[in-house]
Amino acid sequence: MNSGGLGLIKQTIAELEAKRIHVAPPKVPPNALSHLMRSLVGAAEESPAEIGRLHSALKFISSDTGRGHGSFFGANGHPDSDIWLAGVWAIKSLGWRSGKDIAKNWSQQCIARYTDQGFEDAWNGFNPSHPRHIGIGSLYKYATQLGWQNQPLPAATNNKYKLLTGNDLRALPPVQWRLKGILPYEGLAAMYGPSASGKSFLGFDAGVAISQGVDWFGIRTTKSTVVYVALEGESGFKNRVAAWELENGRSLPPDMFMVLQPFHITKPEDVDELAAAVPFGSVVIVDTLNRAAPTSDENSSKEMGEILESCKHLQALIGGLVVLIHHTGKDTSRGARGHSSFFAALDGAVEVERTATQRSWSVAKAKDGQDGKSVPFELKLHVLGVDADGDEITSCTITPVQGNIFAKPQPKGQRQQAALKAVERHIASLANPTLGIAGSPTGTVSLSFEDAVSHLSGTLHDKPKNKRNNEARRLLKALVDGSFVGTTIDANQDAWCWVV
Repeated sequence: MNSGGLGLIKQTIAELEAKRIHVAPPKVPPNALSHLMRSLVGAAEESPAEIGRLHSALKFISSDTGRGHGSFFGANGHPDSDIWLAGVWAIKSLGWRSGKDIAKNWSQQCIARYTDQGFEDAWNGFNPSHPRHIGIGSLYKYATQLGWQNQPLPAATNNKYKLLTGNDLRALPPVQWRLKGILPYEGLAAMYGPSASGKSFLGFDAGVAISQGVDWFGIRTTKSTVVYVALEGESGFKNRVAAWELENGRSLPPDMFMVLQPFHITKPEDVDELAAAVPFGSVVIVDTLNRAAPTSDENSSKEMGEILESCKHLQALIGGLVVLIHHTGKDTSRGARGHSSFFAALDGAVEVERTATQRSWSVAKAKDGQDGKSVPFELKLHVLGVDADGDEITSCTITPVQGNIFAKPQPKGQRQQAALKAVERHIASLANPTLGIAGSPTGTVSLSFEDAVSHLSGTLHDKPKNKRNNEARRLLKALVDGSFVGTTIDANQDAWCWVV
């Protein structure tokens, strides 16, 4: 390059320097700085995988400890025994949107020590500018010493399926429950029963108990935030809350929330928006599945599969438990209504029944738990006031009971009542009663239908002999139609009956 060209370049640079505008460096928002610092130190981003890692570690760390001083390890490097404050601060150090809910749910697992004010004081007491503030690494180190295995997050190219050895399975944390032995801590569950069985009231009552962490029908609960999505009878839900408060003499627990807007489980945008509103780790109760999927065919394998996928997606987003209030079909003995894939997909299920003598619930399915006996309950009616027309405003609450809560109904008319007593006496007099007829209740004595007709006709002394059999059949049919006598057909096409 000649000297003339070099001179021209120098002159241009000088002119640009003279015109340069000096501005102050831009201010970095605190959240951006926090994001930058997390990136520099290798802290976890708030992803489903990282949230799952934290939950898996917390399953090994009990919150039932002393408050401590904000450290997992003492000056000698040994694990400290009082680490609750350290756990809360380590979670807050992540800066996650879901962090507070995760820390709160973990803390609430020890209901005897937990208070809302104590938690708020601890959460707000974390000082991120302290030169030696605690981080999530200390929590993971502490969990590791308690048996947790800090597995590396799978890369995007890794295989979808992981092969587990016996040692891997033994290292898995024990099963945790929201309702011990019935509803798991995470997963998909259902409460189902026929109309007017009380299943919605029962689901609401269980939700309130879980939100308080108090026993329900003598069963231990894990205190958790509960969100009840009321899609049936939503206009009267205010009365249901008022009845509960009247019965219990206090306001609804602060961790029990209701959603009254329409919600469609099969609409991805509804699922995403509900999950965004729900605190992470909560219990979401959807009442009912039919109203949440109003256009779906529950009997279709394809459409039920789509419903279940949406439910599981909601469960994954909230990192908690989804409970569906659902109906039984016309034949209540066949369980929950719809395709068989519904029941198979559940991690827990409660069946609600109403007979002529009582309402009851029982465990129909419990993952790693045990199916239980029938537990009776009643709906207690409360008068809340009067409306503009002077009519009473009422609602109900759940009350556990012992024994029957309904007076056993009697057949209509003296002839039917006498016929029922005659059948009962005949069954009681059998020297070798027949049990175990397919279709009959377990442990119930069954009687050949023809035997019942023959015995009953022999008691009809006021009828001509040639009309007694027909009259006995008519009376038995009336008792069957009134649900006082049950019937079934065995493999040989023989009819059997029993007293309900």
